[in-house]
Formats: sequence, structure tokens, C-alpha cells
Amino acid sequence: FRQAVGFQGDRRDCDAPMKRKKSTSALEIPDVVDIPVLLAQFPGLPAQAPGALPAPPSPVPSPDVAIGDLLQVMKFGGSSLAGIEHLQRVSEIVHGFIDQRPIVVLSAMGKTTNELLAAAEHALADGTTDISKVRTSHEEIFKFLKLPVPAGVTQLLDELHQIISGIALLREVSARSRDLVVSFGERLAVRVFEAVYNNRFGAEVAAGQIRARAFDSWDLGMQTSSGAGSANSAFSQVQVLPSSYGRLAAHLCHLQSKYSYLPIVTGYIAKDANGTITTLGRDGSDLTATVIGAAVHASEVQIWKDVTGILTIDPRMVPNAKHVDVLTFEEAAELSMFGAKVVHPAAVMPAWNANVPMSVRSSLQPEVPGTRIVTDIGDAESSNRRVAAMSSKHGITMIVIKSTRMLGQHGFLAQVFRIFDKYEASVDVIATSEVTVSLTLDRGFKSLDVSALCKELEAVATVELFDNMAMLTLIAHKSSSASVLRDSFETFSSLGVVVEMVSYGASKINITFVLKDASLNQCAMKLHEKFFEG
Repeated sequence: FRQAVGFQGDRRDCDAPMKRKKSTSALEIPDVVDIPVLLAQFPGLPAQAPGALPAPPSPVPSPDVAIGDLLQVMKFGGSSLAGIEHLQRVSEIVHGFIDQRPIVVLSAMGKTTNELLAAAEHALADGTTDISKVRTSHEEIFKFLKLPVPAGVTQLLDELHQIISGIALLREVSARSRDLVVSFGERLAVRVFEAVYNNRFGAEVAAGQIRARAFDSWDLGMQTSSGAGSANSAFSQVQVLPSSYGRLAAHLCHLQSKYSYLPIVTGYIAKDANGTITTLGRDGSDLTATVIGAAVHASEVQIWKDVTGILTIDPRMVPNAKHVDVLTFEEAAELSMFGAKVVHPAAVMPAWNANVPMSVRSSLQPEVPGTRIVTDIGDAESSNRRVAAMSSKHGITMIVIKSTRMLGQHGFLAQVFRIFDKYEASVDVIATSEVTVSLTLDRGFKSLDVSALCKELEAVATVELFDNMAMLTLIAHKSSSASVLRDSFETFSSLGVVVEMVSYGASKINITFVLKDASLNQCAMKLHEKFFEG
């Protein structure tokens, strides 16, 4: 359910008309696809990525804004904001792009999210109220700058103290309360950065130049469905509502014609229709950035991290990992969904739908272009690589379901998937034969009662459960798939590794192997050597 939205003509702005590119299949894909309704016809099939968005509604045409007046979104992660030196470096980077009319999206500073969660857990476990780490790390910034702590920052810290005191008193913390607690990280970060930027460029600000202004995302129109996010993974129960596009555009698009201030916006957090704070899952600030980018039809969404871009594989597994210059949206989406952690799994979709290019860049080396993510790449670039990149997941559970009732019968798969739907189990990879269904679950992404699930499946089939499995994914176009599969299986054979499952064909660029966790590293190193180091 992916469709790039193309922009026609020489000019593009928040009100520019959009025309649809031809689908690669005979299926005509509408602007807005109600995926949950569609998937309800097939209970248990993999759900859409958390927070994923349909394409933005087509706005009313207006030719008043030139290409040079487009806004640019710059998102900075927590590691880029870990201390005063980091904040000053990011201020310099943002100021260097001021002519590009940036909208800045921030995560919480450094390890603030972990410190907030720890404060809540300590309050729950032993009734203590201690936010000293969070308070000190933020107030020290102002002490270094010789500035008074802004009233807004003090108010947030006092409010946080009251909430942690409430948890300590009640000895109870709900998912909703946890979302409220962690939201203070982003809310504090934007206010601290506002002060750092304005202090650093104070002379220019006094002379009438651009001044930074901090915003909570919900004040600009970011709204989600109700639910809670995960503290430990990218999973979130909530979806960003499509109506957020119009509200965000209404609040921000005026900056195209008159860029009068630098917006500093909270990532990761939003509110539902009831005004309850929600979160988008770990690293959800990426999603905030691409939602804003799609809403304003930005010139680019830049994801700034402490790495120089996307690599061919996790360098902790393979030290010889290579830099990737460019990926398509489809390739980046598959990589992120199958284990690569450079971009939030759902973040690619809004930019892809709106045809807004992305890049992943390093705040430590801002002069390096990083990795571009675009709709299409040229034939010359694509022909030089059989495999674009690799990703992997540890700790996968594989379930093999066998039943002779499948043979020539209808309804069996529907019955199986209704059970998966009952337990809200998200399936990563699936393969079927006449009498067998094999599939994988990522239990690190979302907690799941697998024992109860398997017990219910045993009422209709024989069930085998395999823990400690891994997935190794190669991003390779179908035109290269035959040789990639051949070379991969030759490598597995030479290592004496048994591949338990293969997924190929559902995506035109994804080949995924399921094997034992213990074999993952050596297979990854050998395949990387074959496809990238030869």
C-alpha cells in the first residue's frame, strides 16, 4: 500500500497540486487506504507499521511560492543533544541552513528518556521521588551560559517532580502515566535549545534576525489516536491522524512567504483528541519529522545522528561495513522494518507518500553529505550494485503450523490468522505450503503471550516453536535476485548453516533468510564480504 505522490511543474508549495505516478502493478491505489479495515478481512496478517500514515490530502492549488521558498525539516536525535558542546554544535549546523528555512525537530537530550523512565521505576519500586539527574543535566546548560533558568523550564521540572511524587505515593504507573513522564524529555529539550540558539546568535537576533521559538507538537496540530507507546521498542498503539497534515500546514506554511522565526518542535510526542499525551515509540521523532515534512511539502527531511549515514550493515556485526550513498524509499523502508535502526520503521512512509526526499547525516561531521533517500535512483547507480544493503534481527521466534486439514480445504488459514488477531500478534515473515505455515514473530518489538497463542493453535494443528532464531535480510532488486540467491546459498553451504525459512517475492527488493541466532554473525560477515568487499 505504497504510492509516491509526484509534484508537477516548476513550482511546489503547501498549496501545490499533486499528481499521482503510475502504479507498478495493475492495482489502482487510492490516496488514502484504510489499511486496518482492509486487513480485517485477513485476521493475523502483518499490520501496518506503527504510526504509518496515508498520503496527505491534495491541497488547493496556489502558485505563489517558489521552489527556493520551500521549508526544510531538520531532526536531531538525543545523542546529538547530549551536552552543551553538542547543543552549540547543532545550533551552528542549524544556523548554517537558515537560508533553507528550517523547521527543527528534537528528541530528548542525551539519556534523558532513560533517566525519566528510571525515575518512574524507582518511585514505583521503593516510593522515592528523585529527578535530580534530569534537573541537573538541564539546569547546568543555563549555568554554563550564565543565563537564568527560563520560567518554562522550571515549571516543567516542578510538574515532573509532582508526577513522580504521585507515582511514589500511589505505587502505580500506567502506560498512560509512563507516556506523560517521558514526554518531559522532548518538552525540556526544545526549550533548552531555544535558549542556546538565541544566546549563541544573540547579536543577530538583537539586530532583527531570525529568533528560535519552541513548540510542543500538539500546539502545531500533531494529533494521534488514543493508546500508549512502547518504552523499549519502536512499537506504538497509536496512529498519527491524517487530519494532522492540514493543521500542521496551517500553522507552518506561512513561513514560506515570510520566515519570521525558527520553529523548534518536540519530536516523539503528540496528543489524542481528549488532550492526553501519546508517544510514537522509541525514535519516534523521525516520524514527527517526516509527518511535518509531508504536511508542508518540504524540500527535504534531514535526519541528523551521530553516524555519517546508512551503512551496508550494522558495523558492530561487520567492522568493514560500507557507506551507502543513496537508497530508494522502498529500500529504506524494508531495511528499517527488518532491523536497521538508523531510521524509525514508520518514518519513511509519510515522506515517500508525499515524494519529499530524505537524508541521514552526521552532526559530528556535517560536511559529509550522508545517505540520500529518494523515490528513484538512476540506472547507472542501481546497476553498480546487486545488493544495496543488509539488515538483521536477533531473538526471533519461528512458529511452524502443520495440518493435513489444509490440503485442498478453504478456511484453515483464516482460522489460524483469527487466533493471531486475537493475540494482536504482528507477523514479520510468512511462508506456506500445502500442509504447513511457517512464520516469525519479533517478541522484542511487542510483548506477546506466545505460550497461550500456541496452545490455542494446537486445537487446529500441530505446532512447533523455535526460539533463538534470527533474520538476515538482503535488499536486492529482482533483476539481481537469481544470482544473489545462488551466491547466498553457496555461502550458507560452505559454512554448514541450515536455512530454516526463506521469504522472497512478496517484495520486489527483499530477500530474507531465517536461521539460528548463533549462525547470524558469521553468515552476515561472509555475505557482506561477497557482496560488498569483492
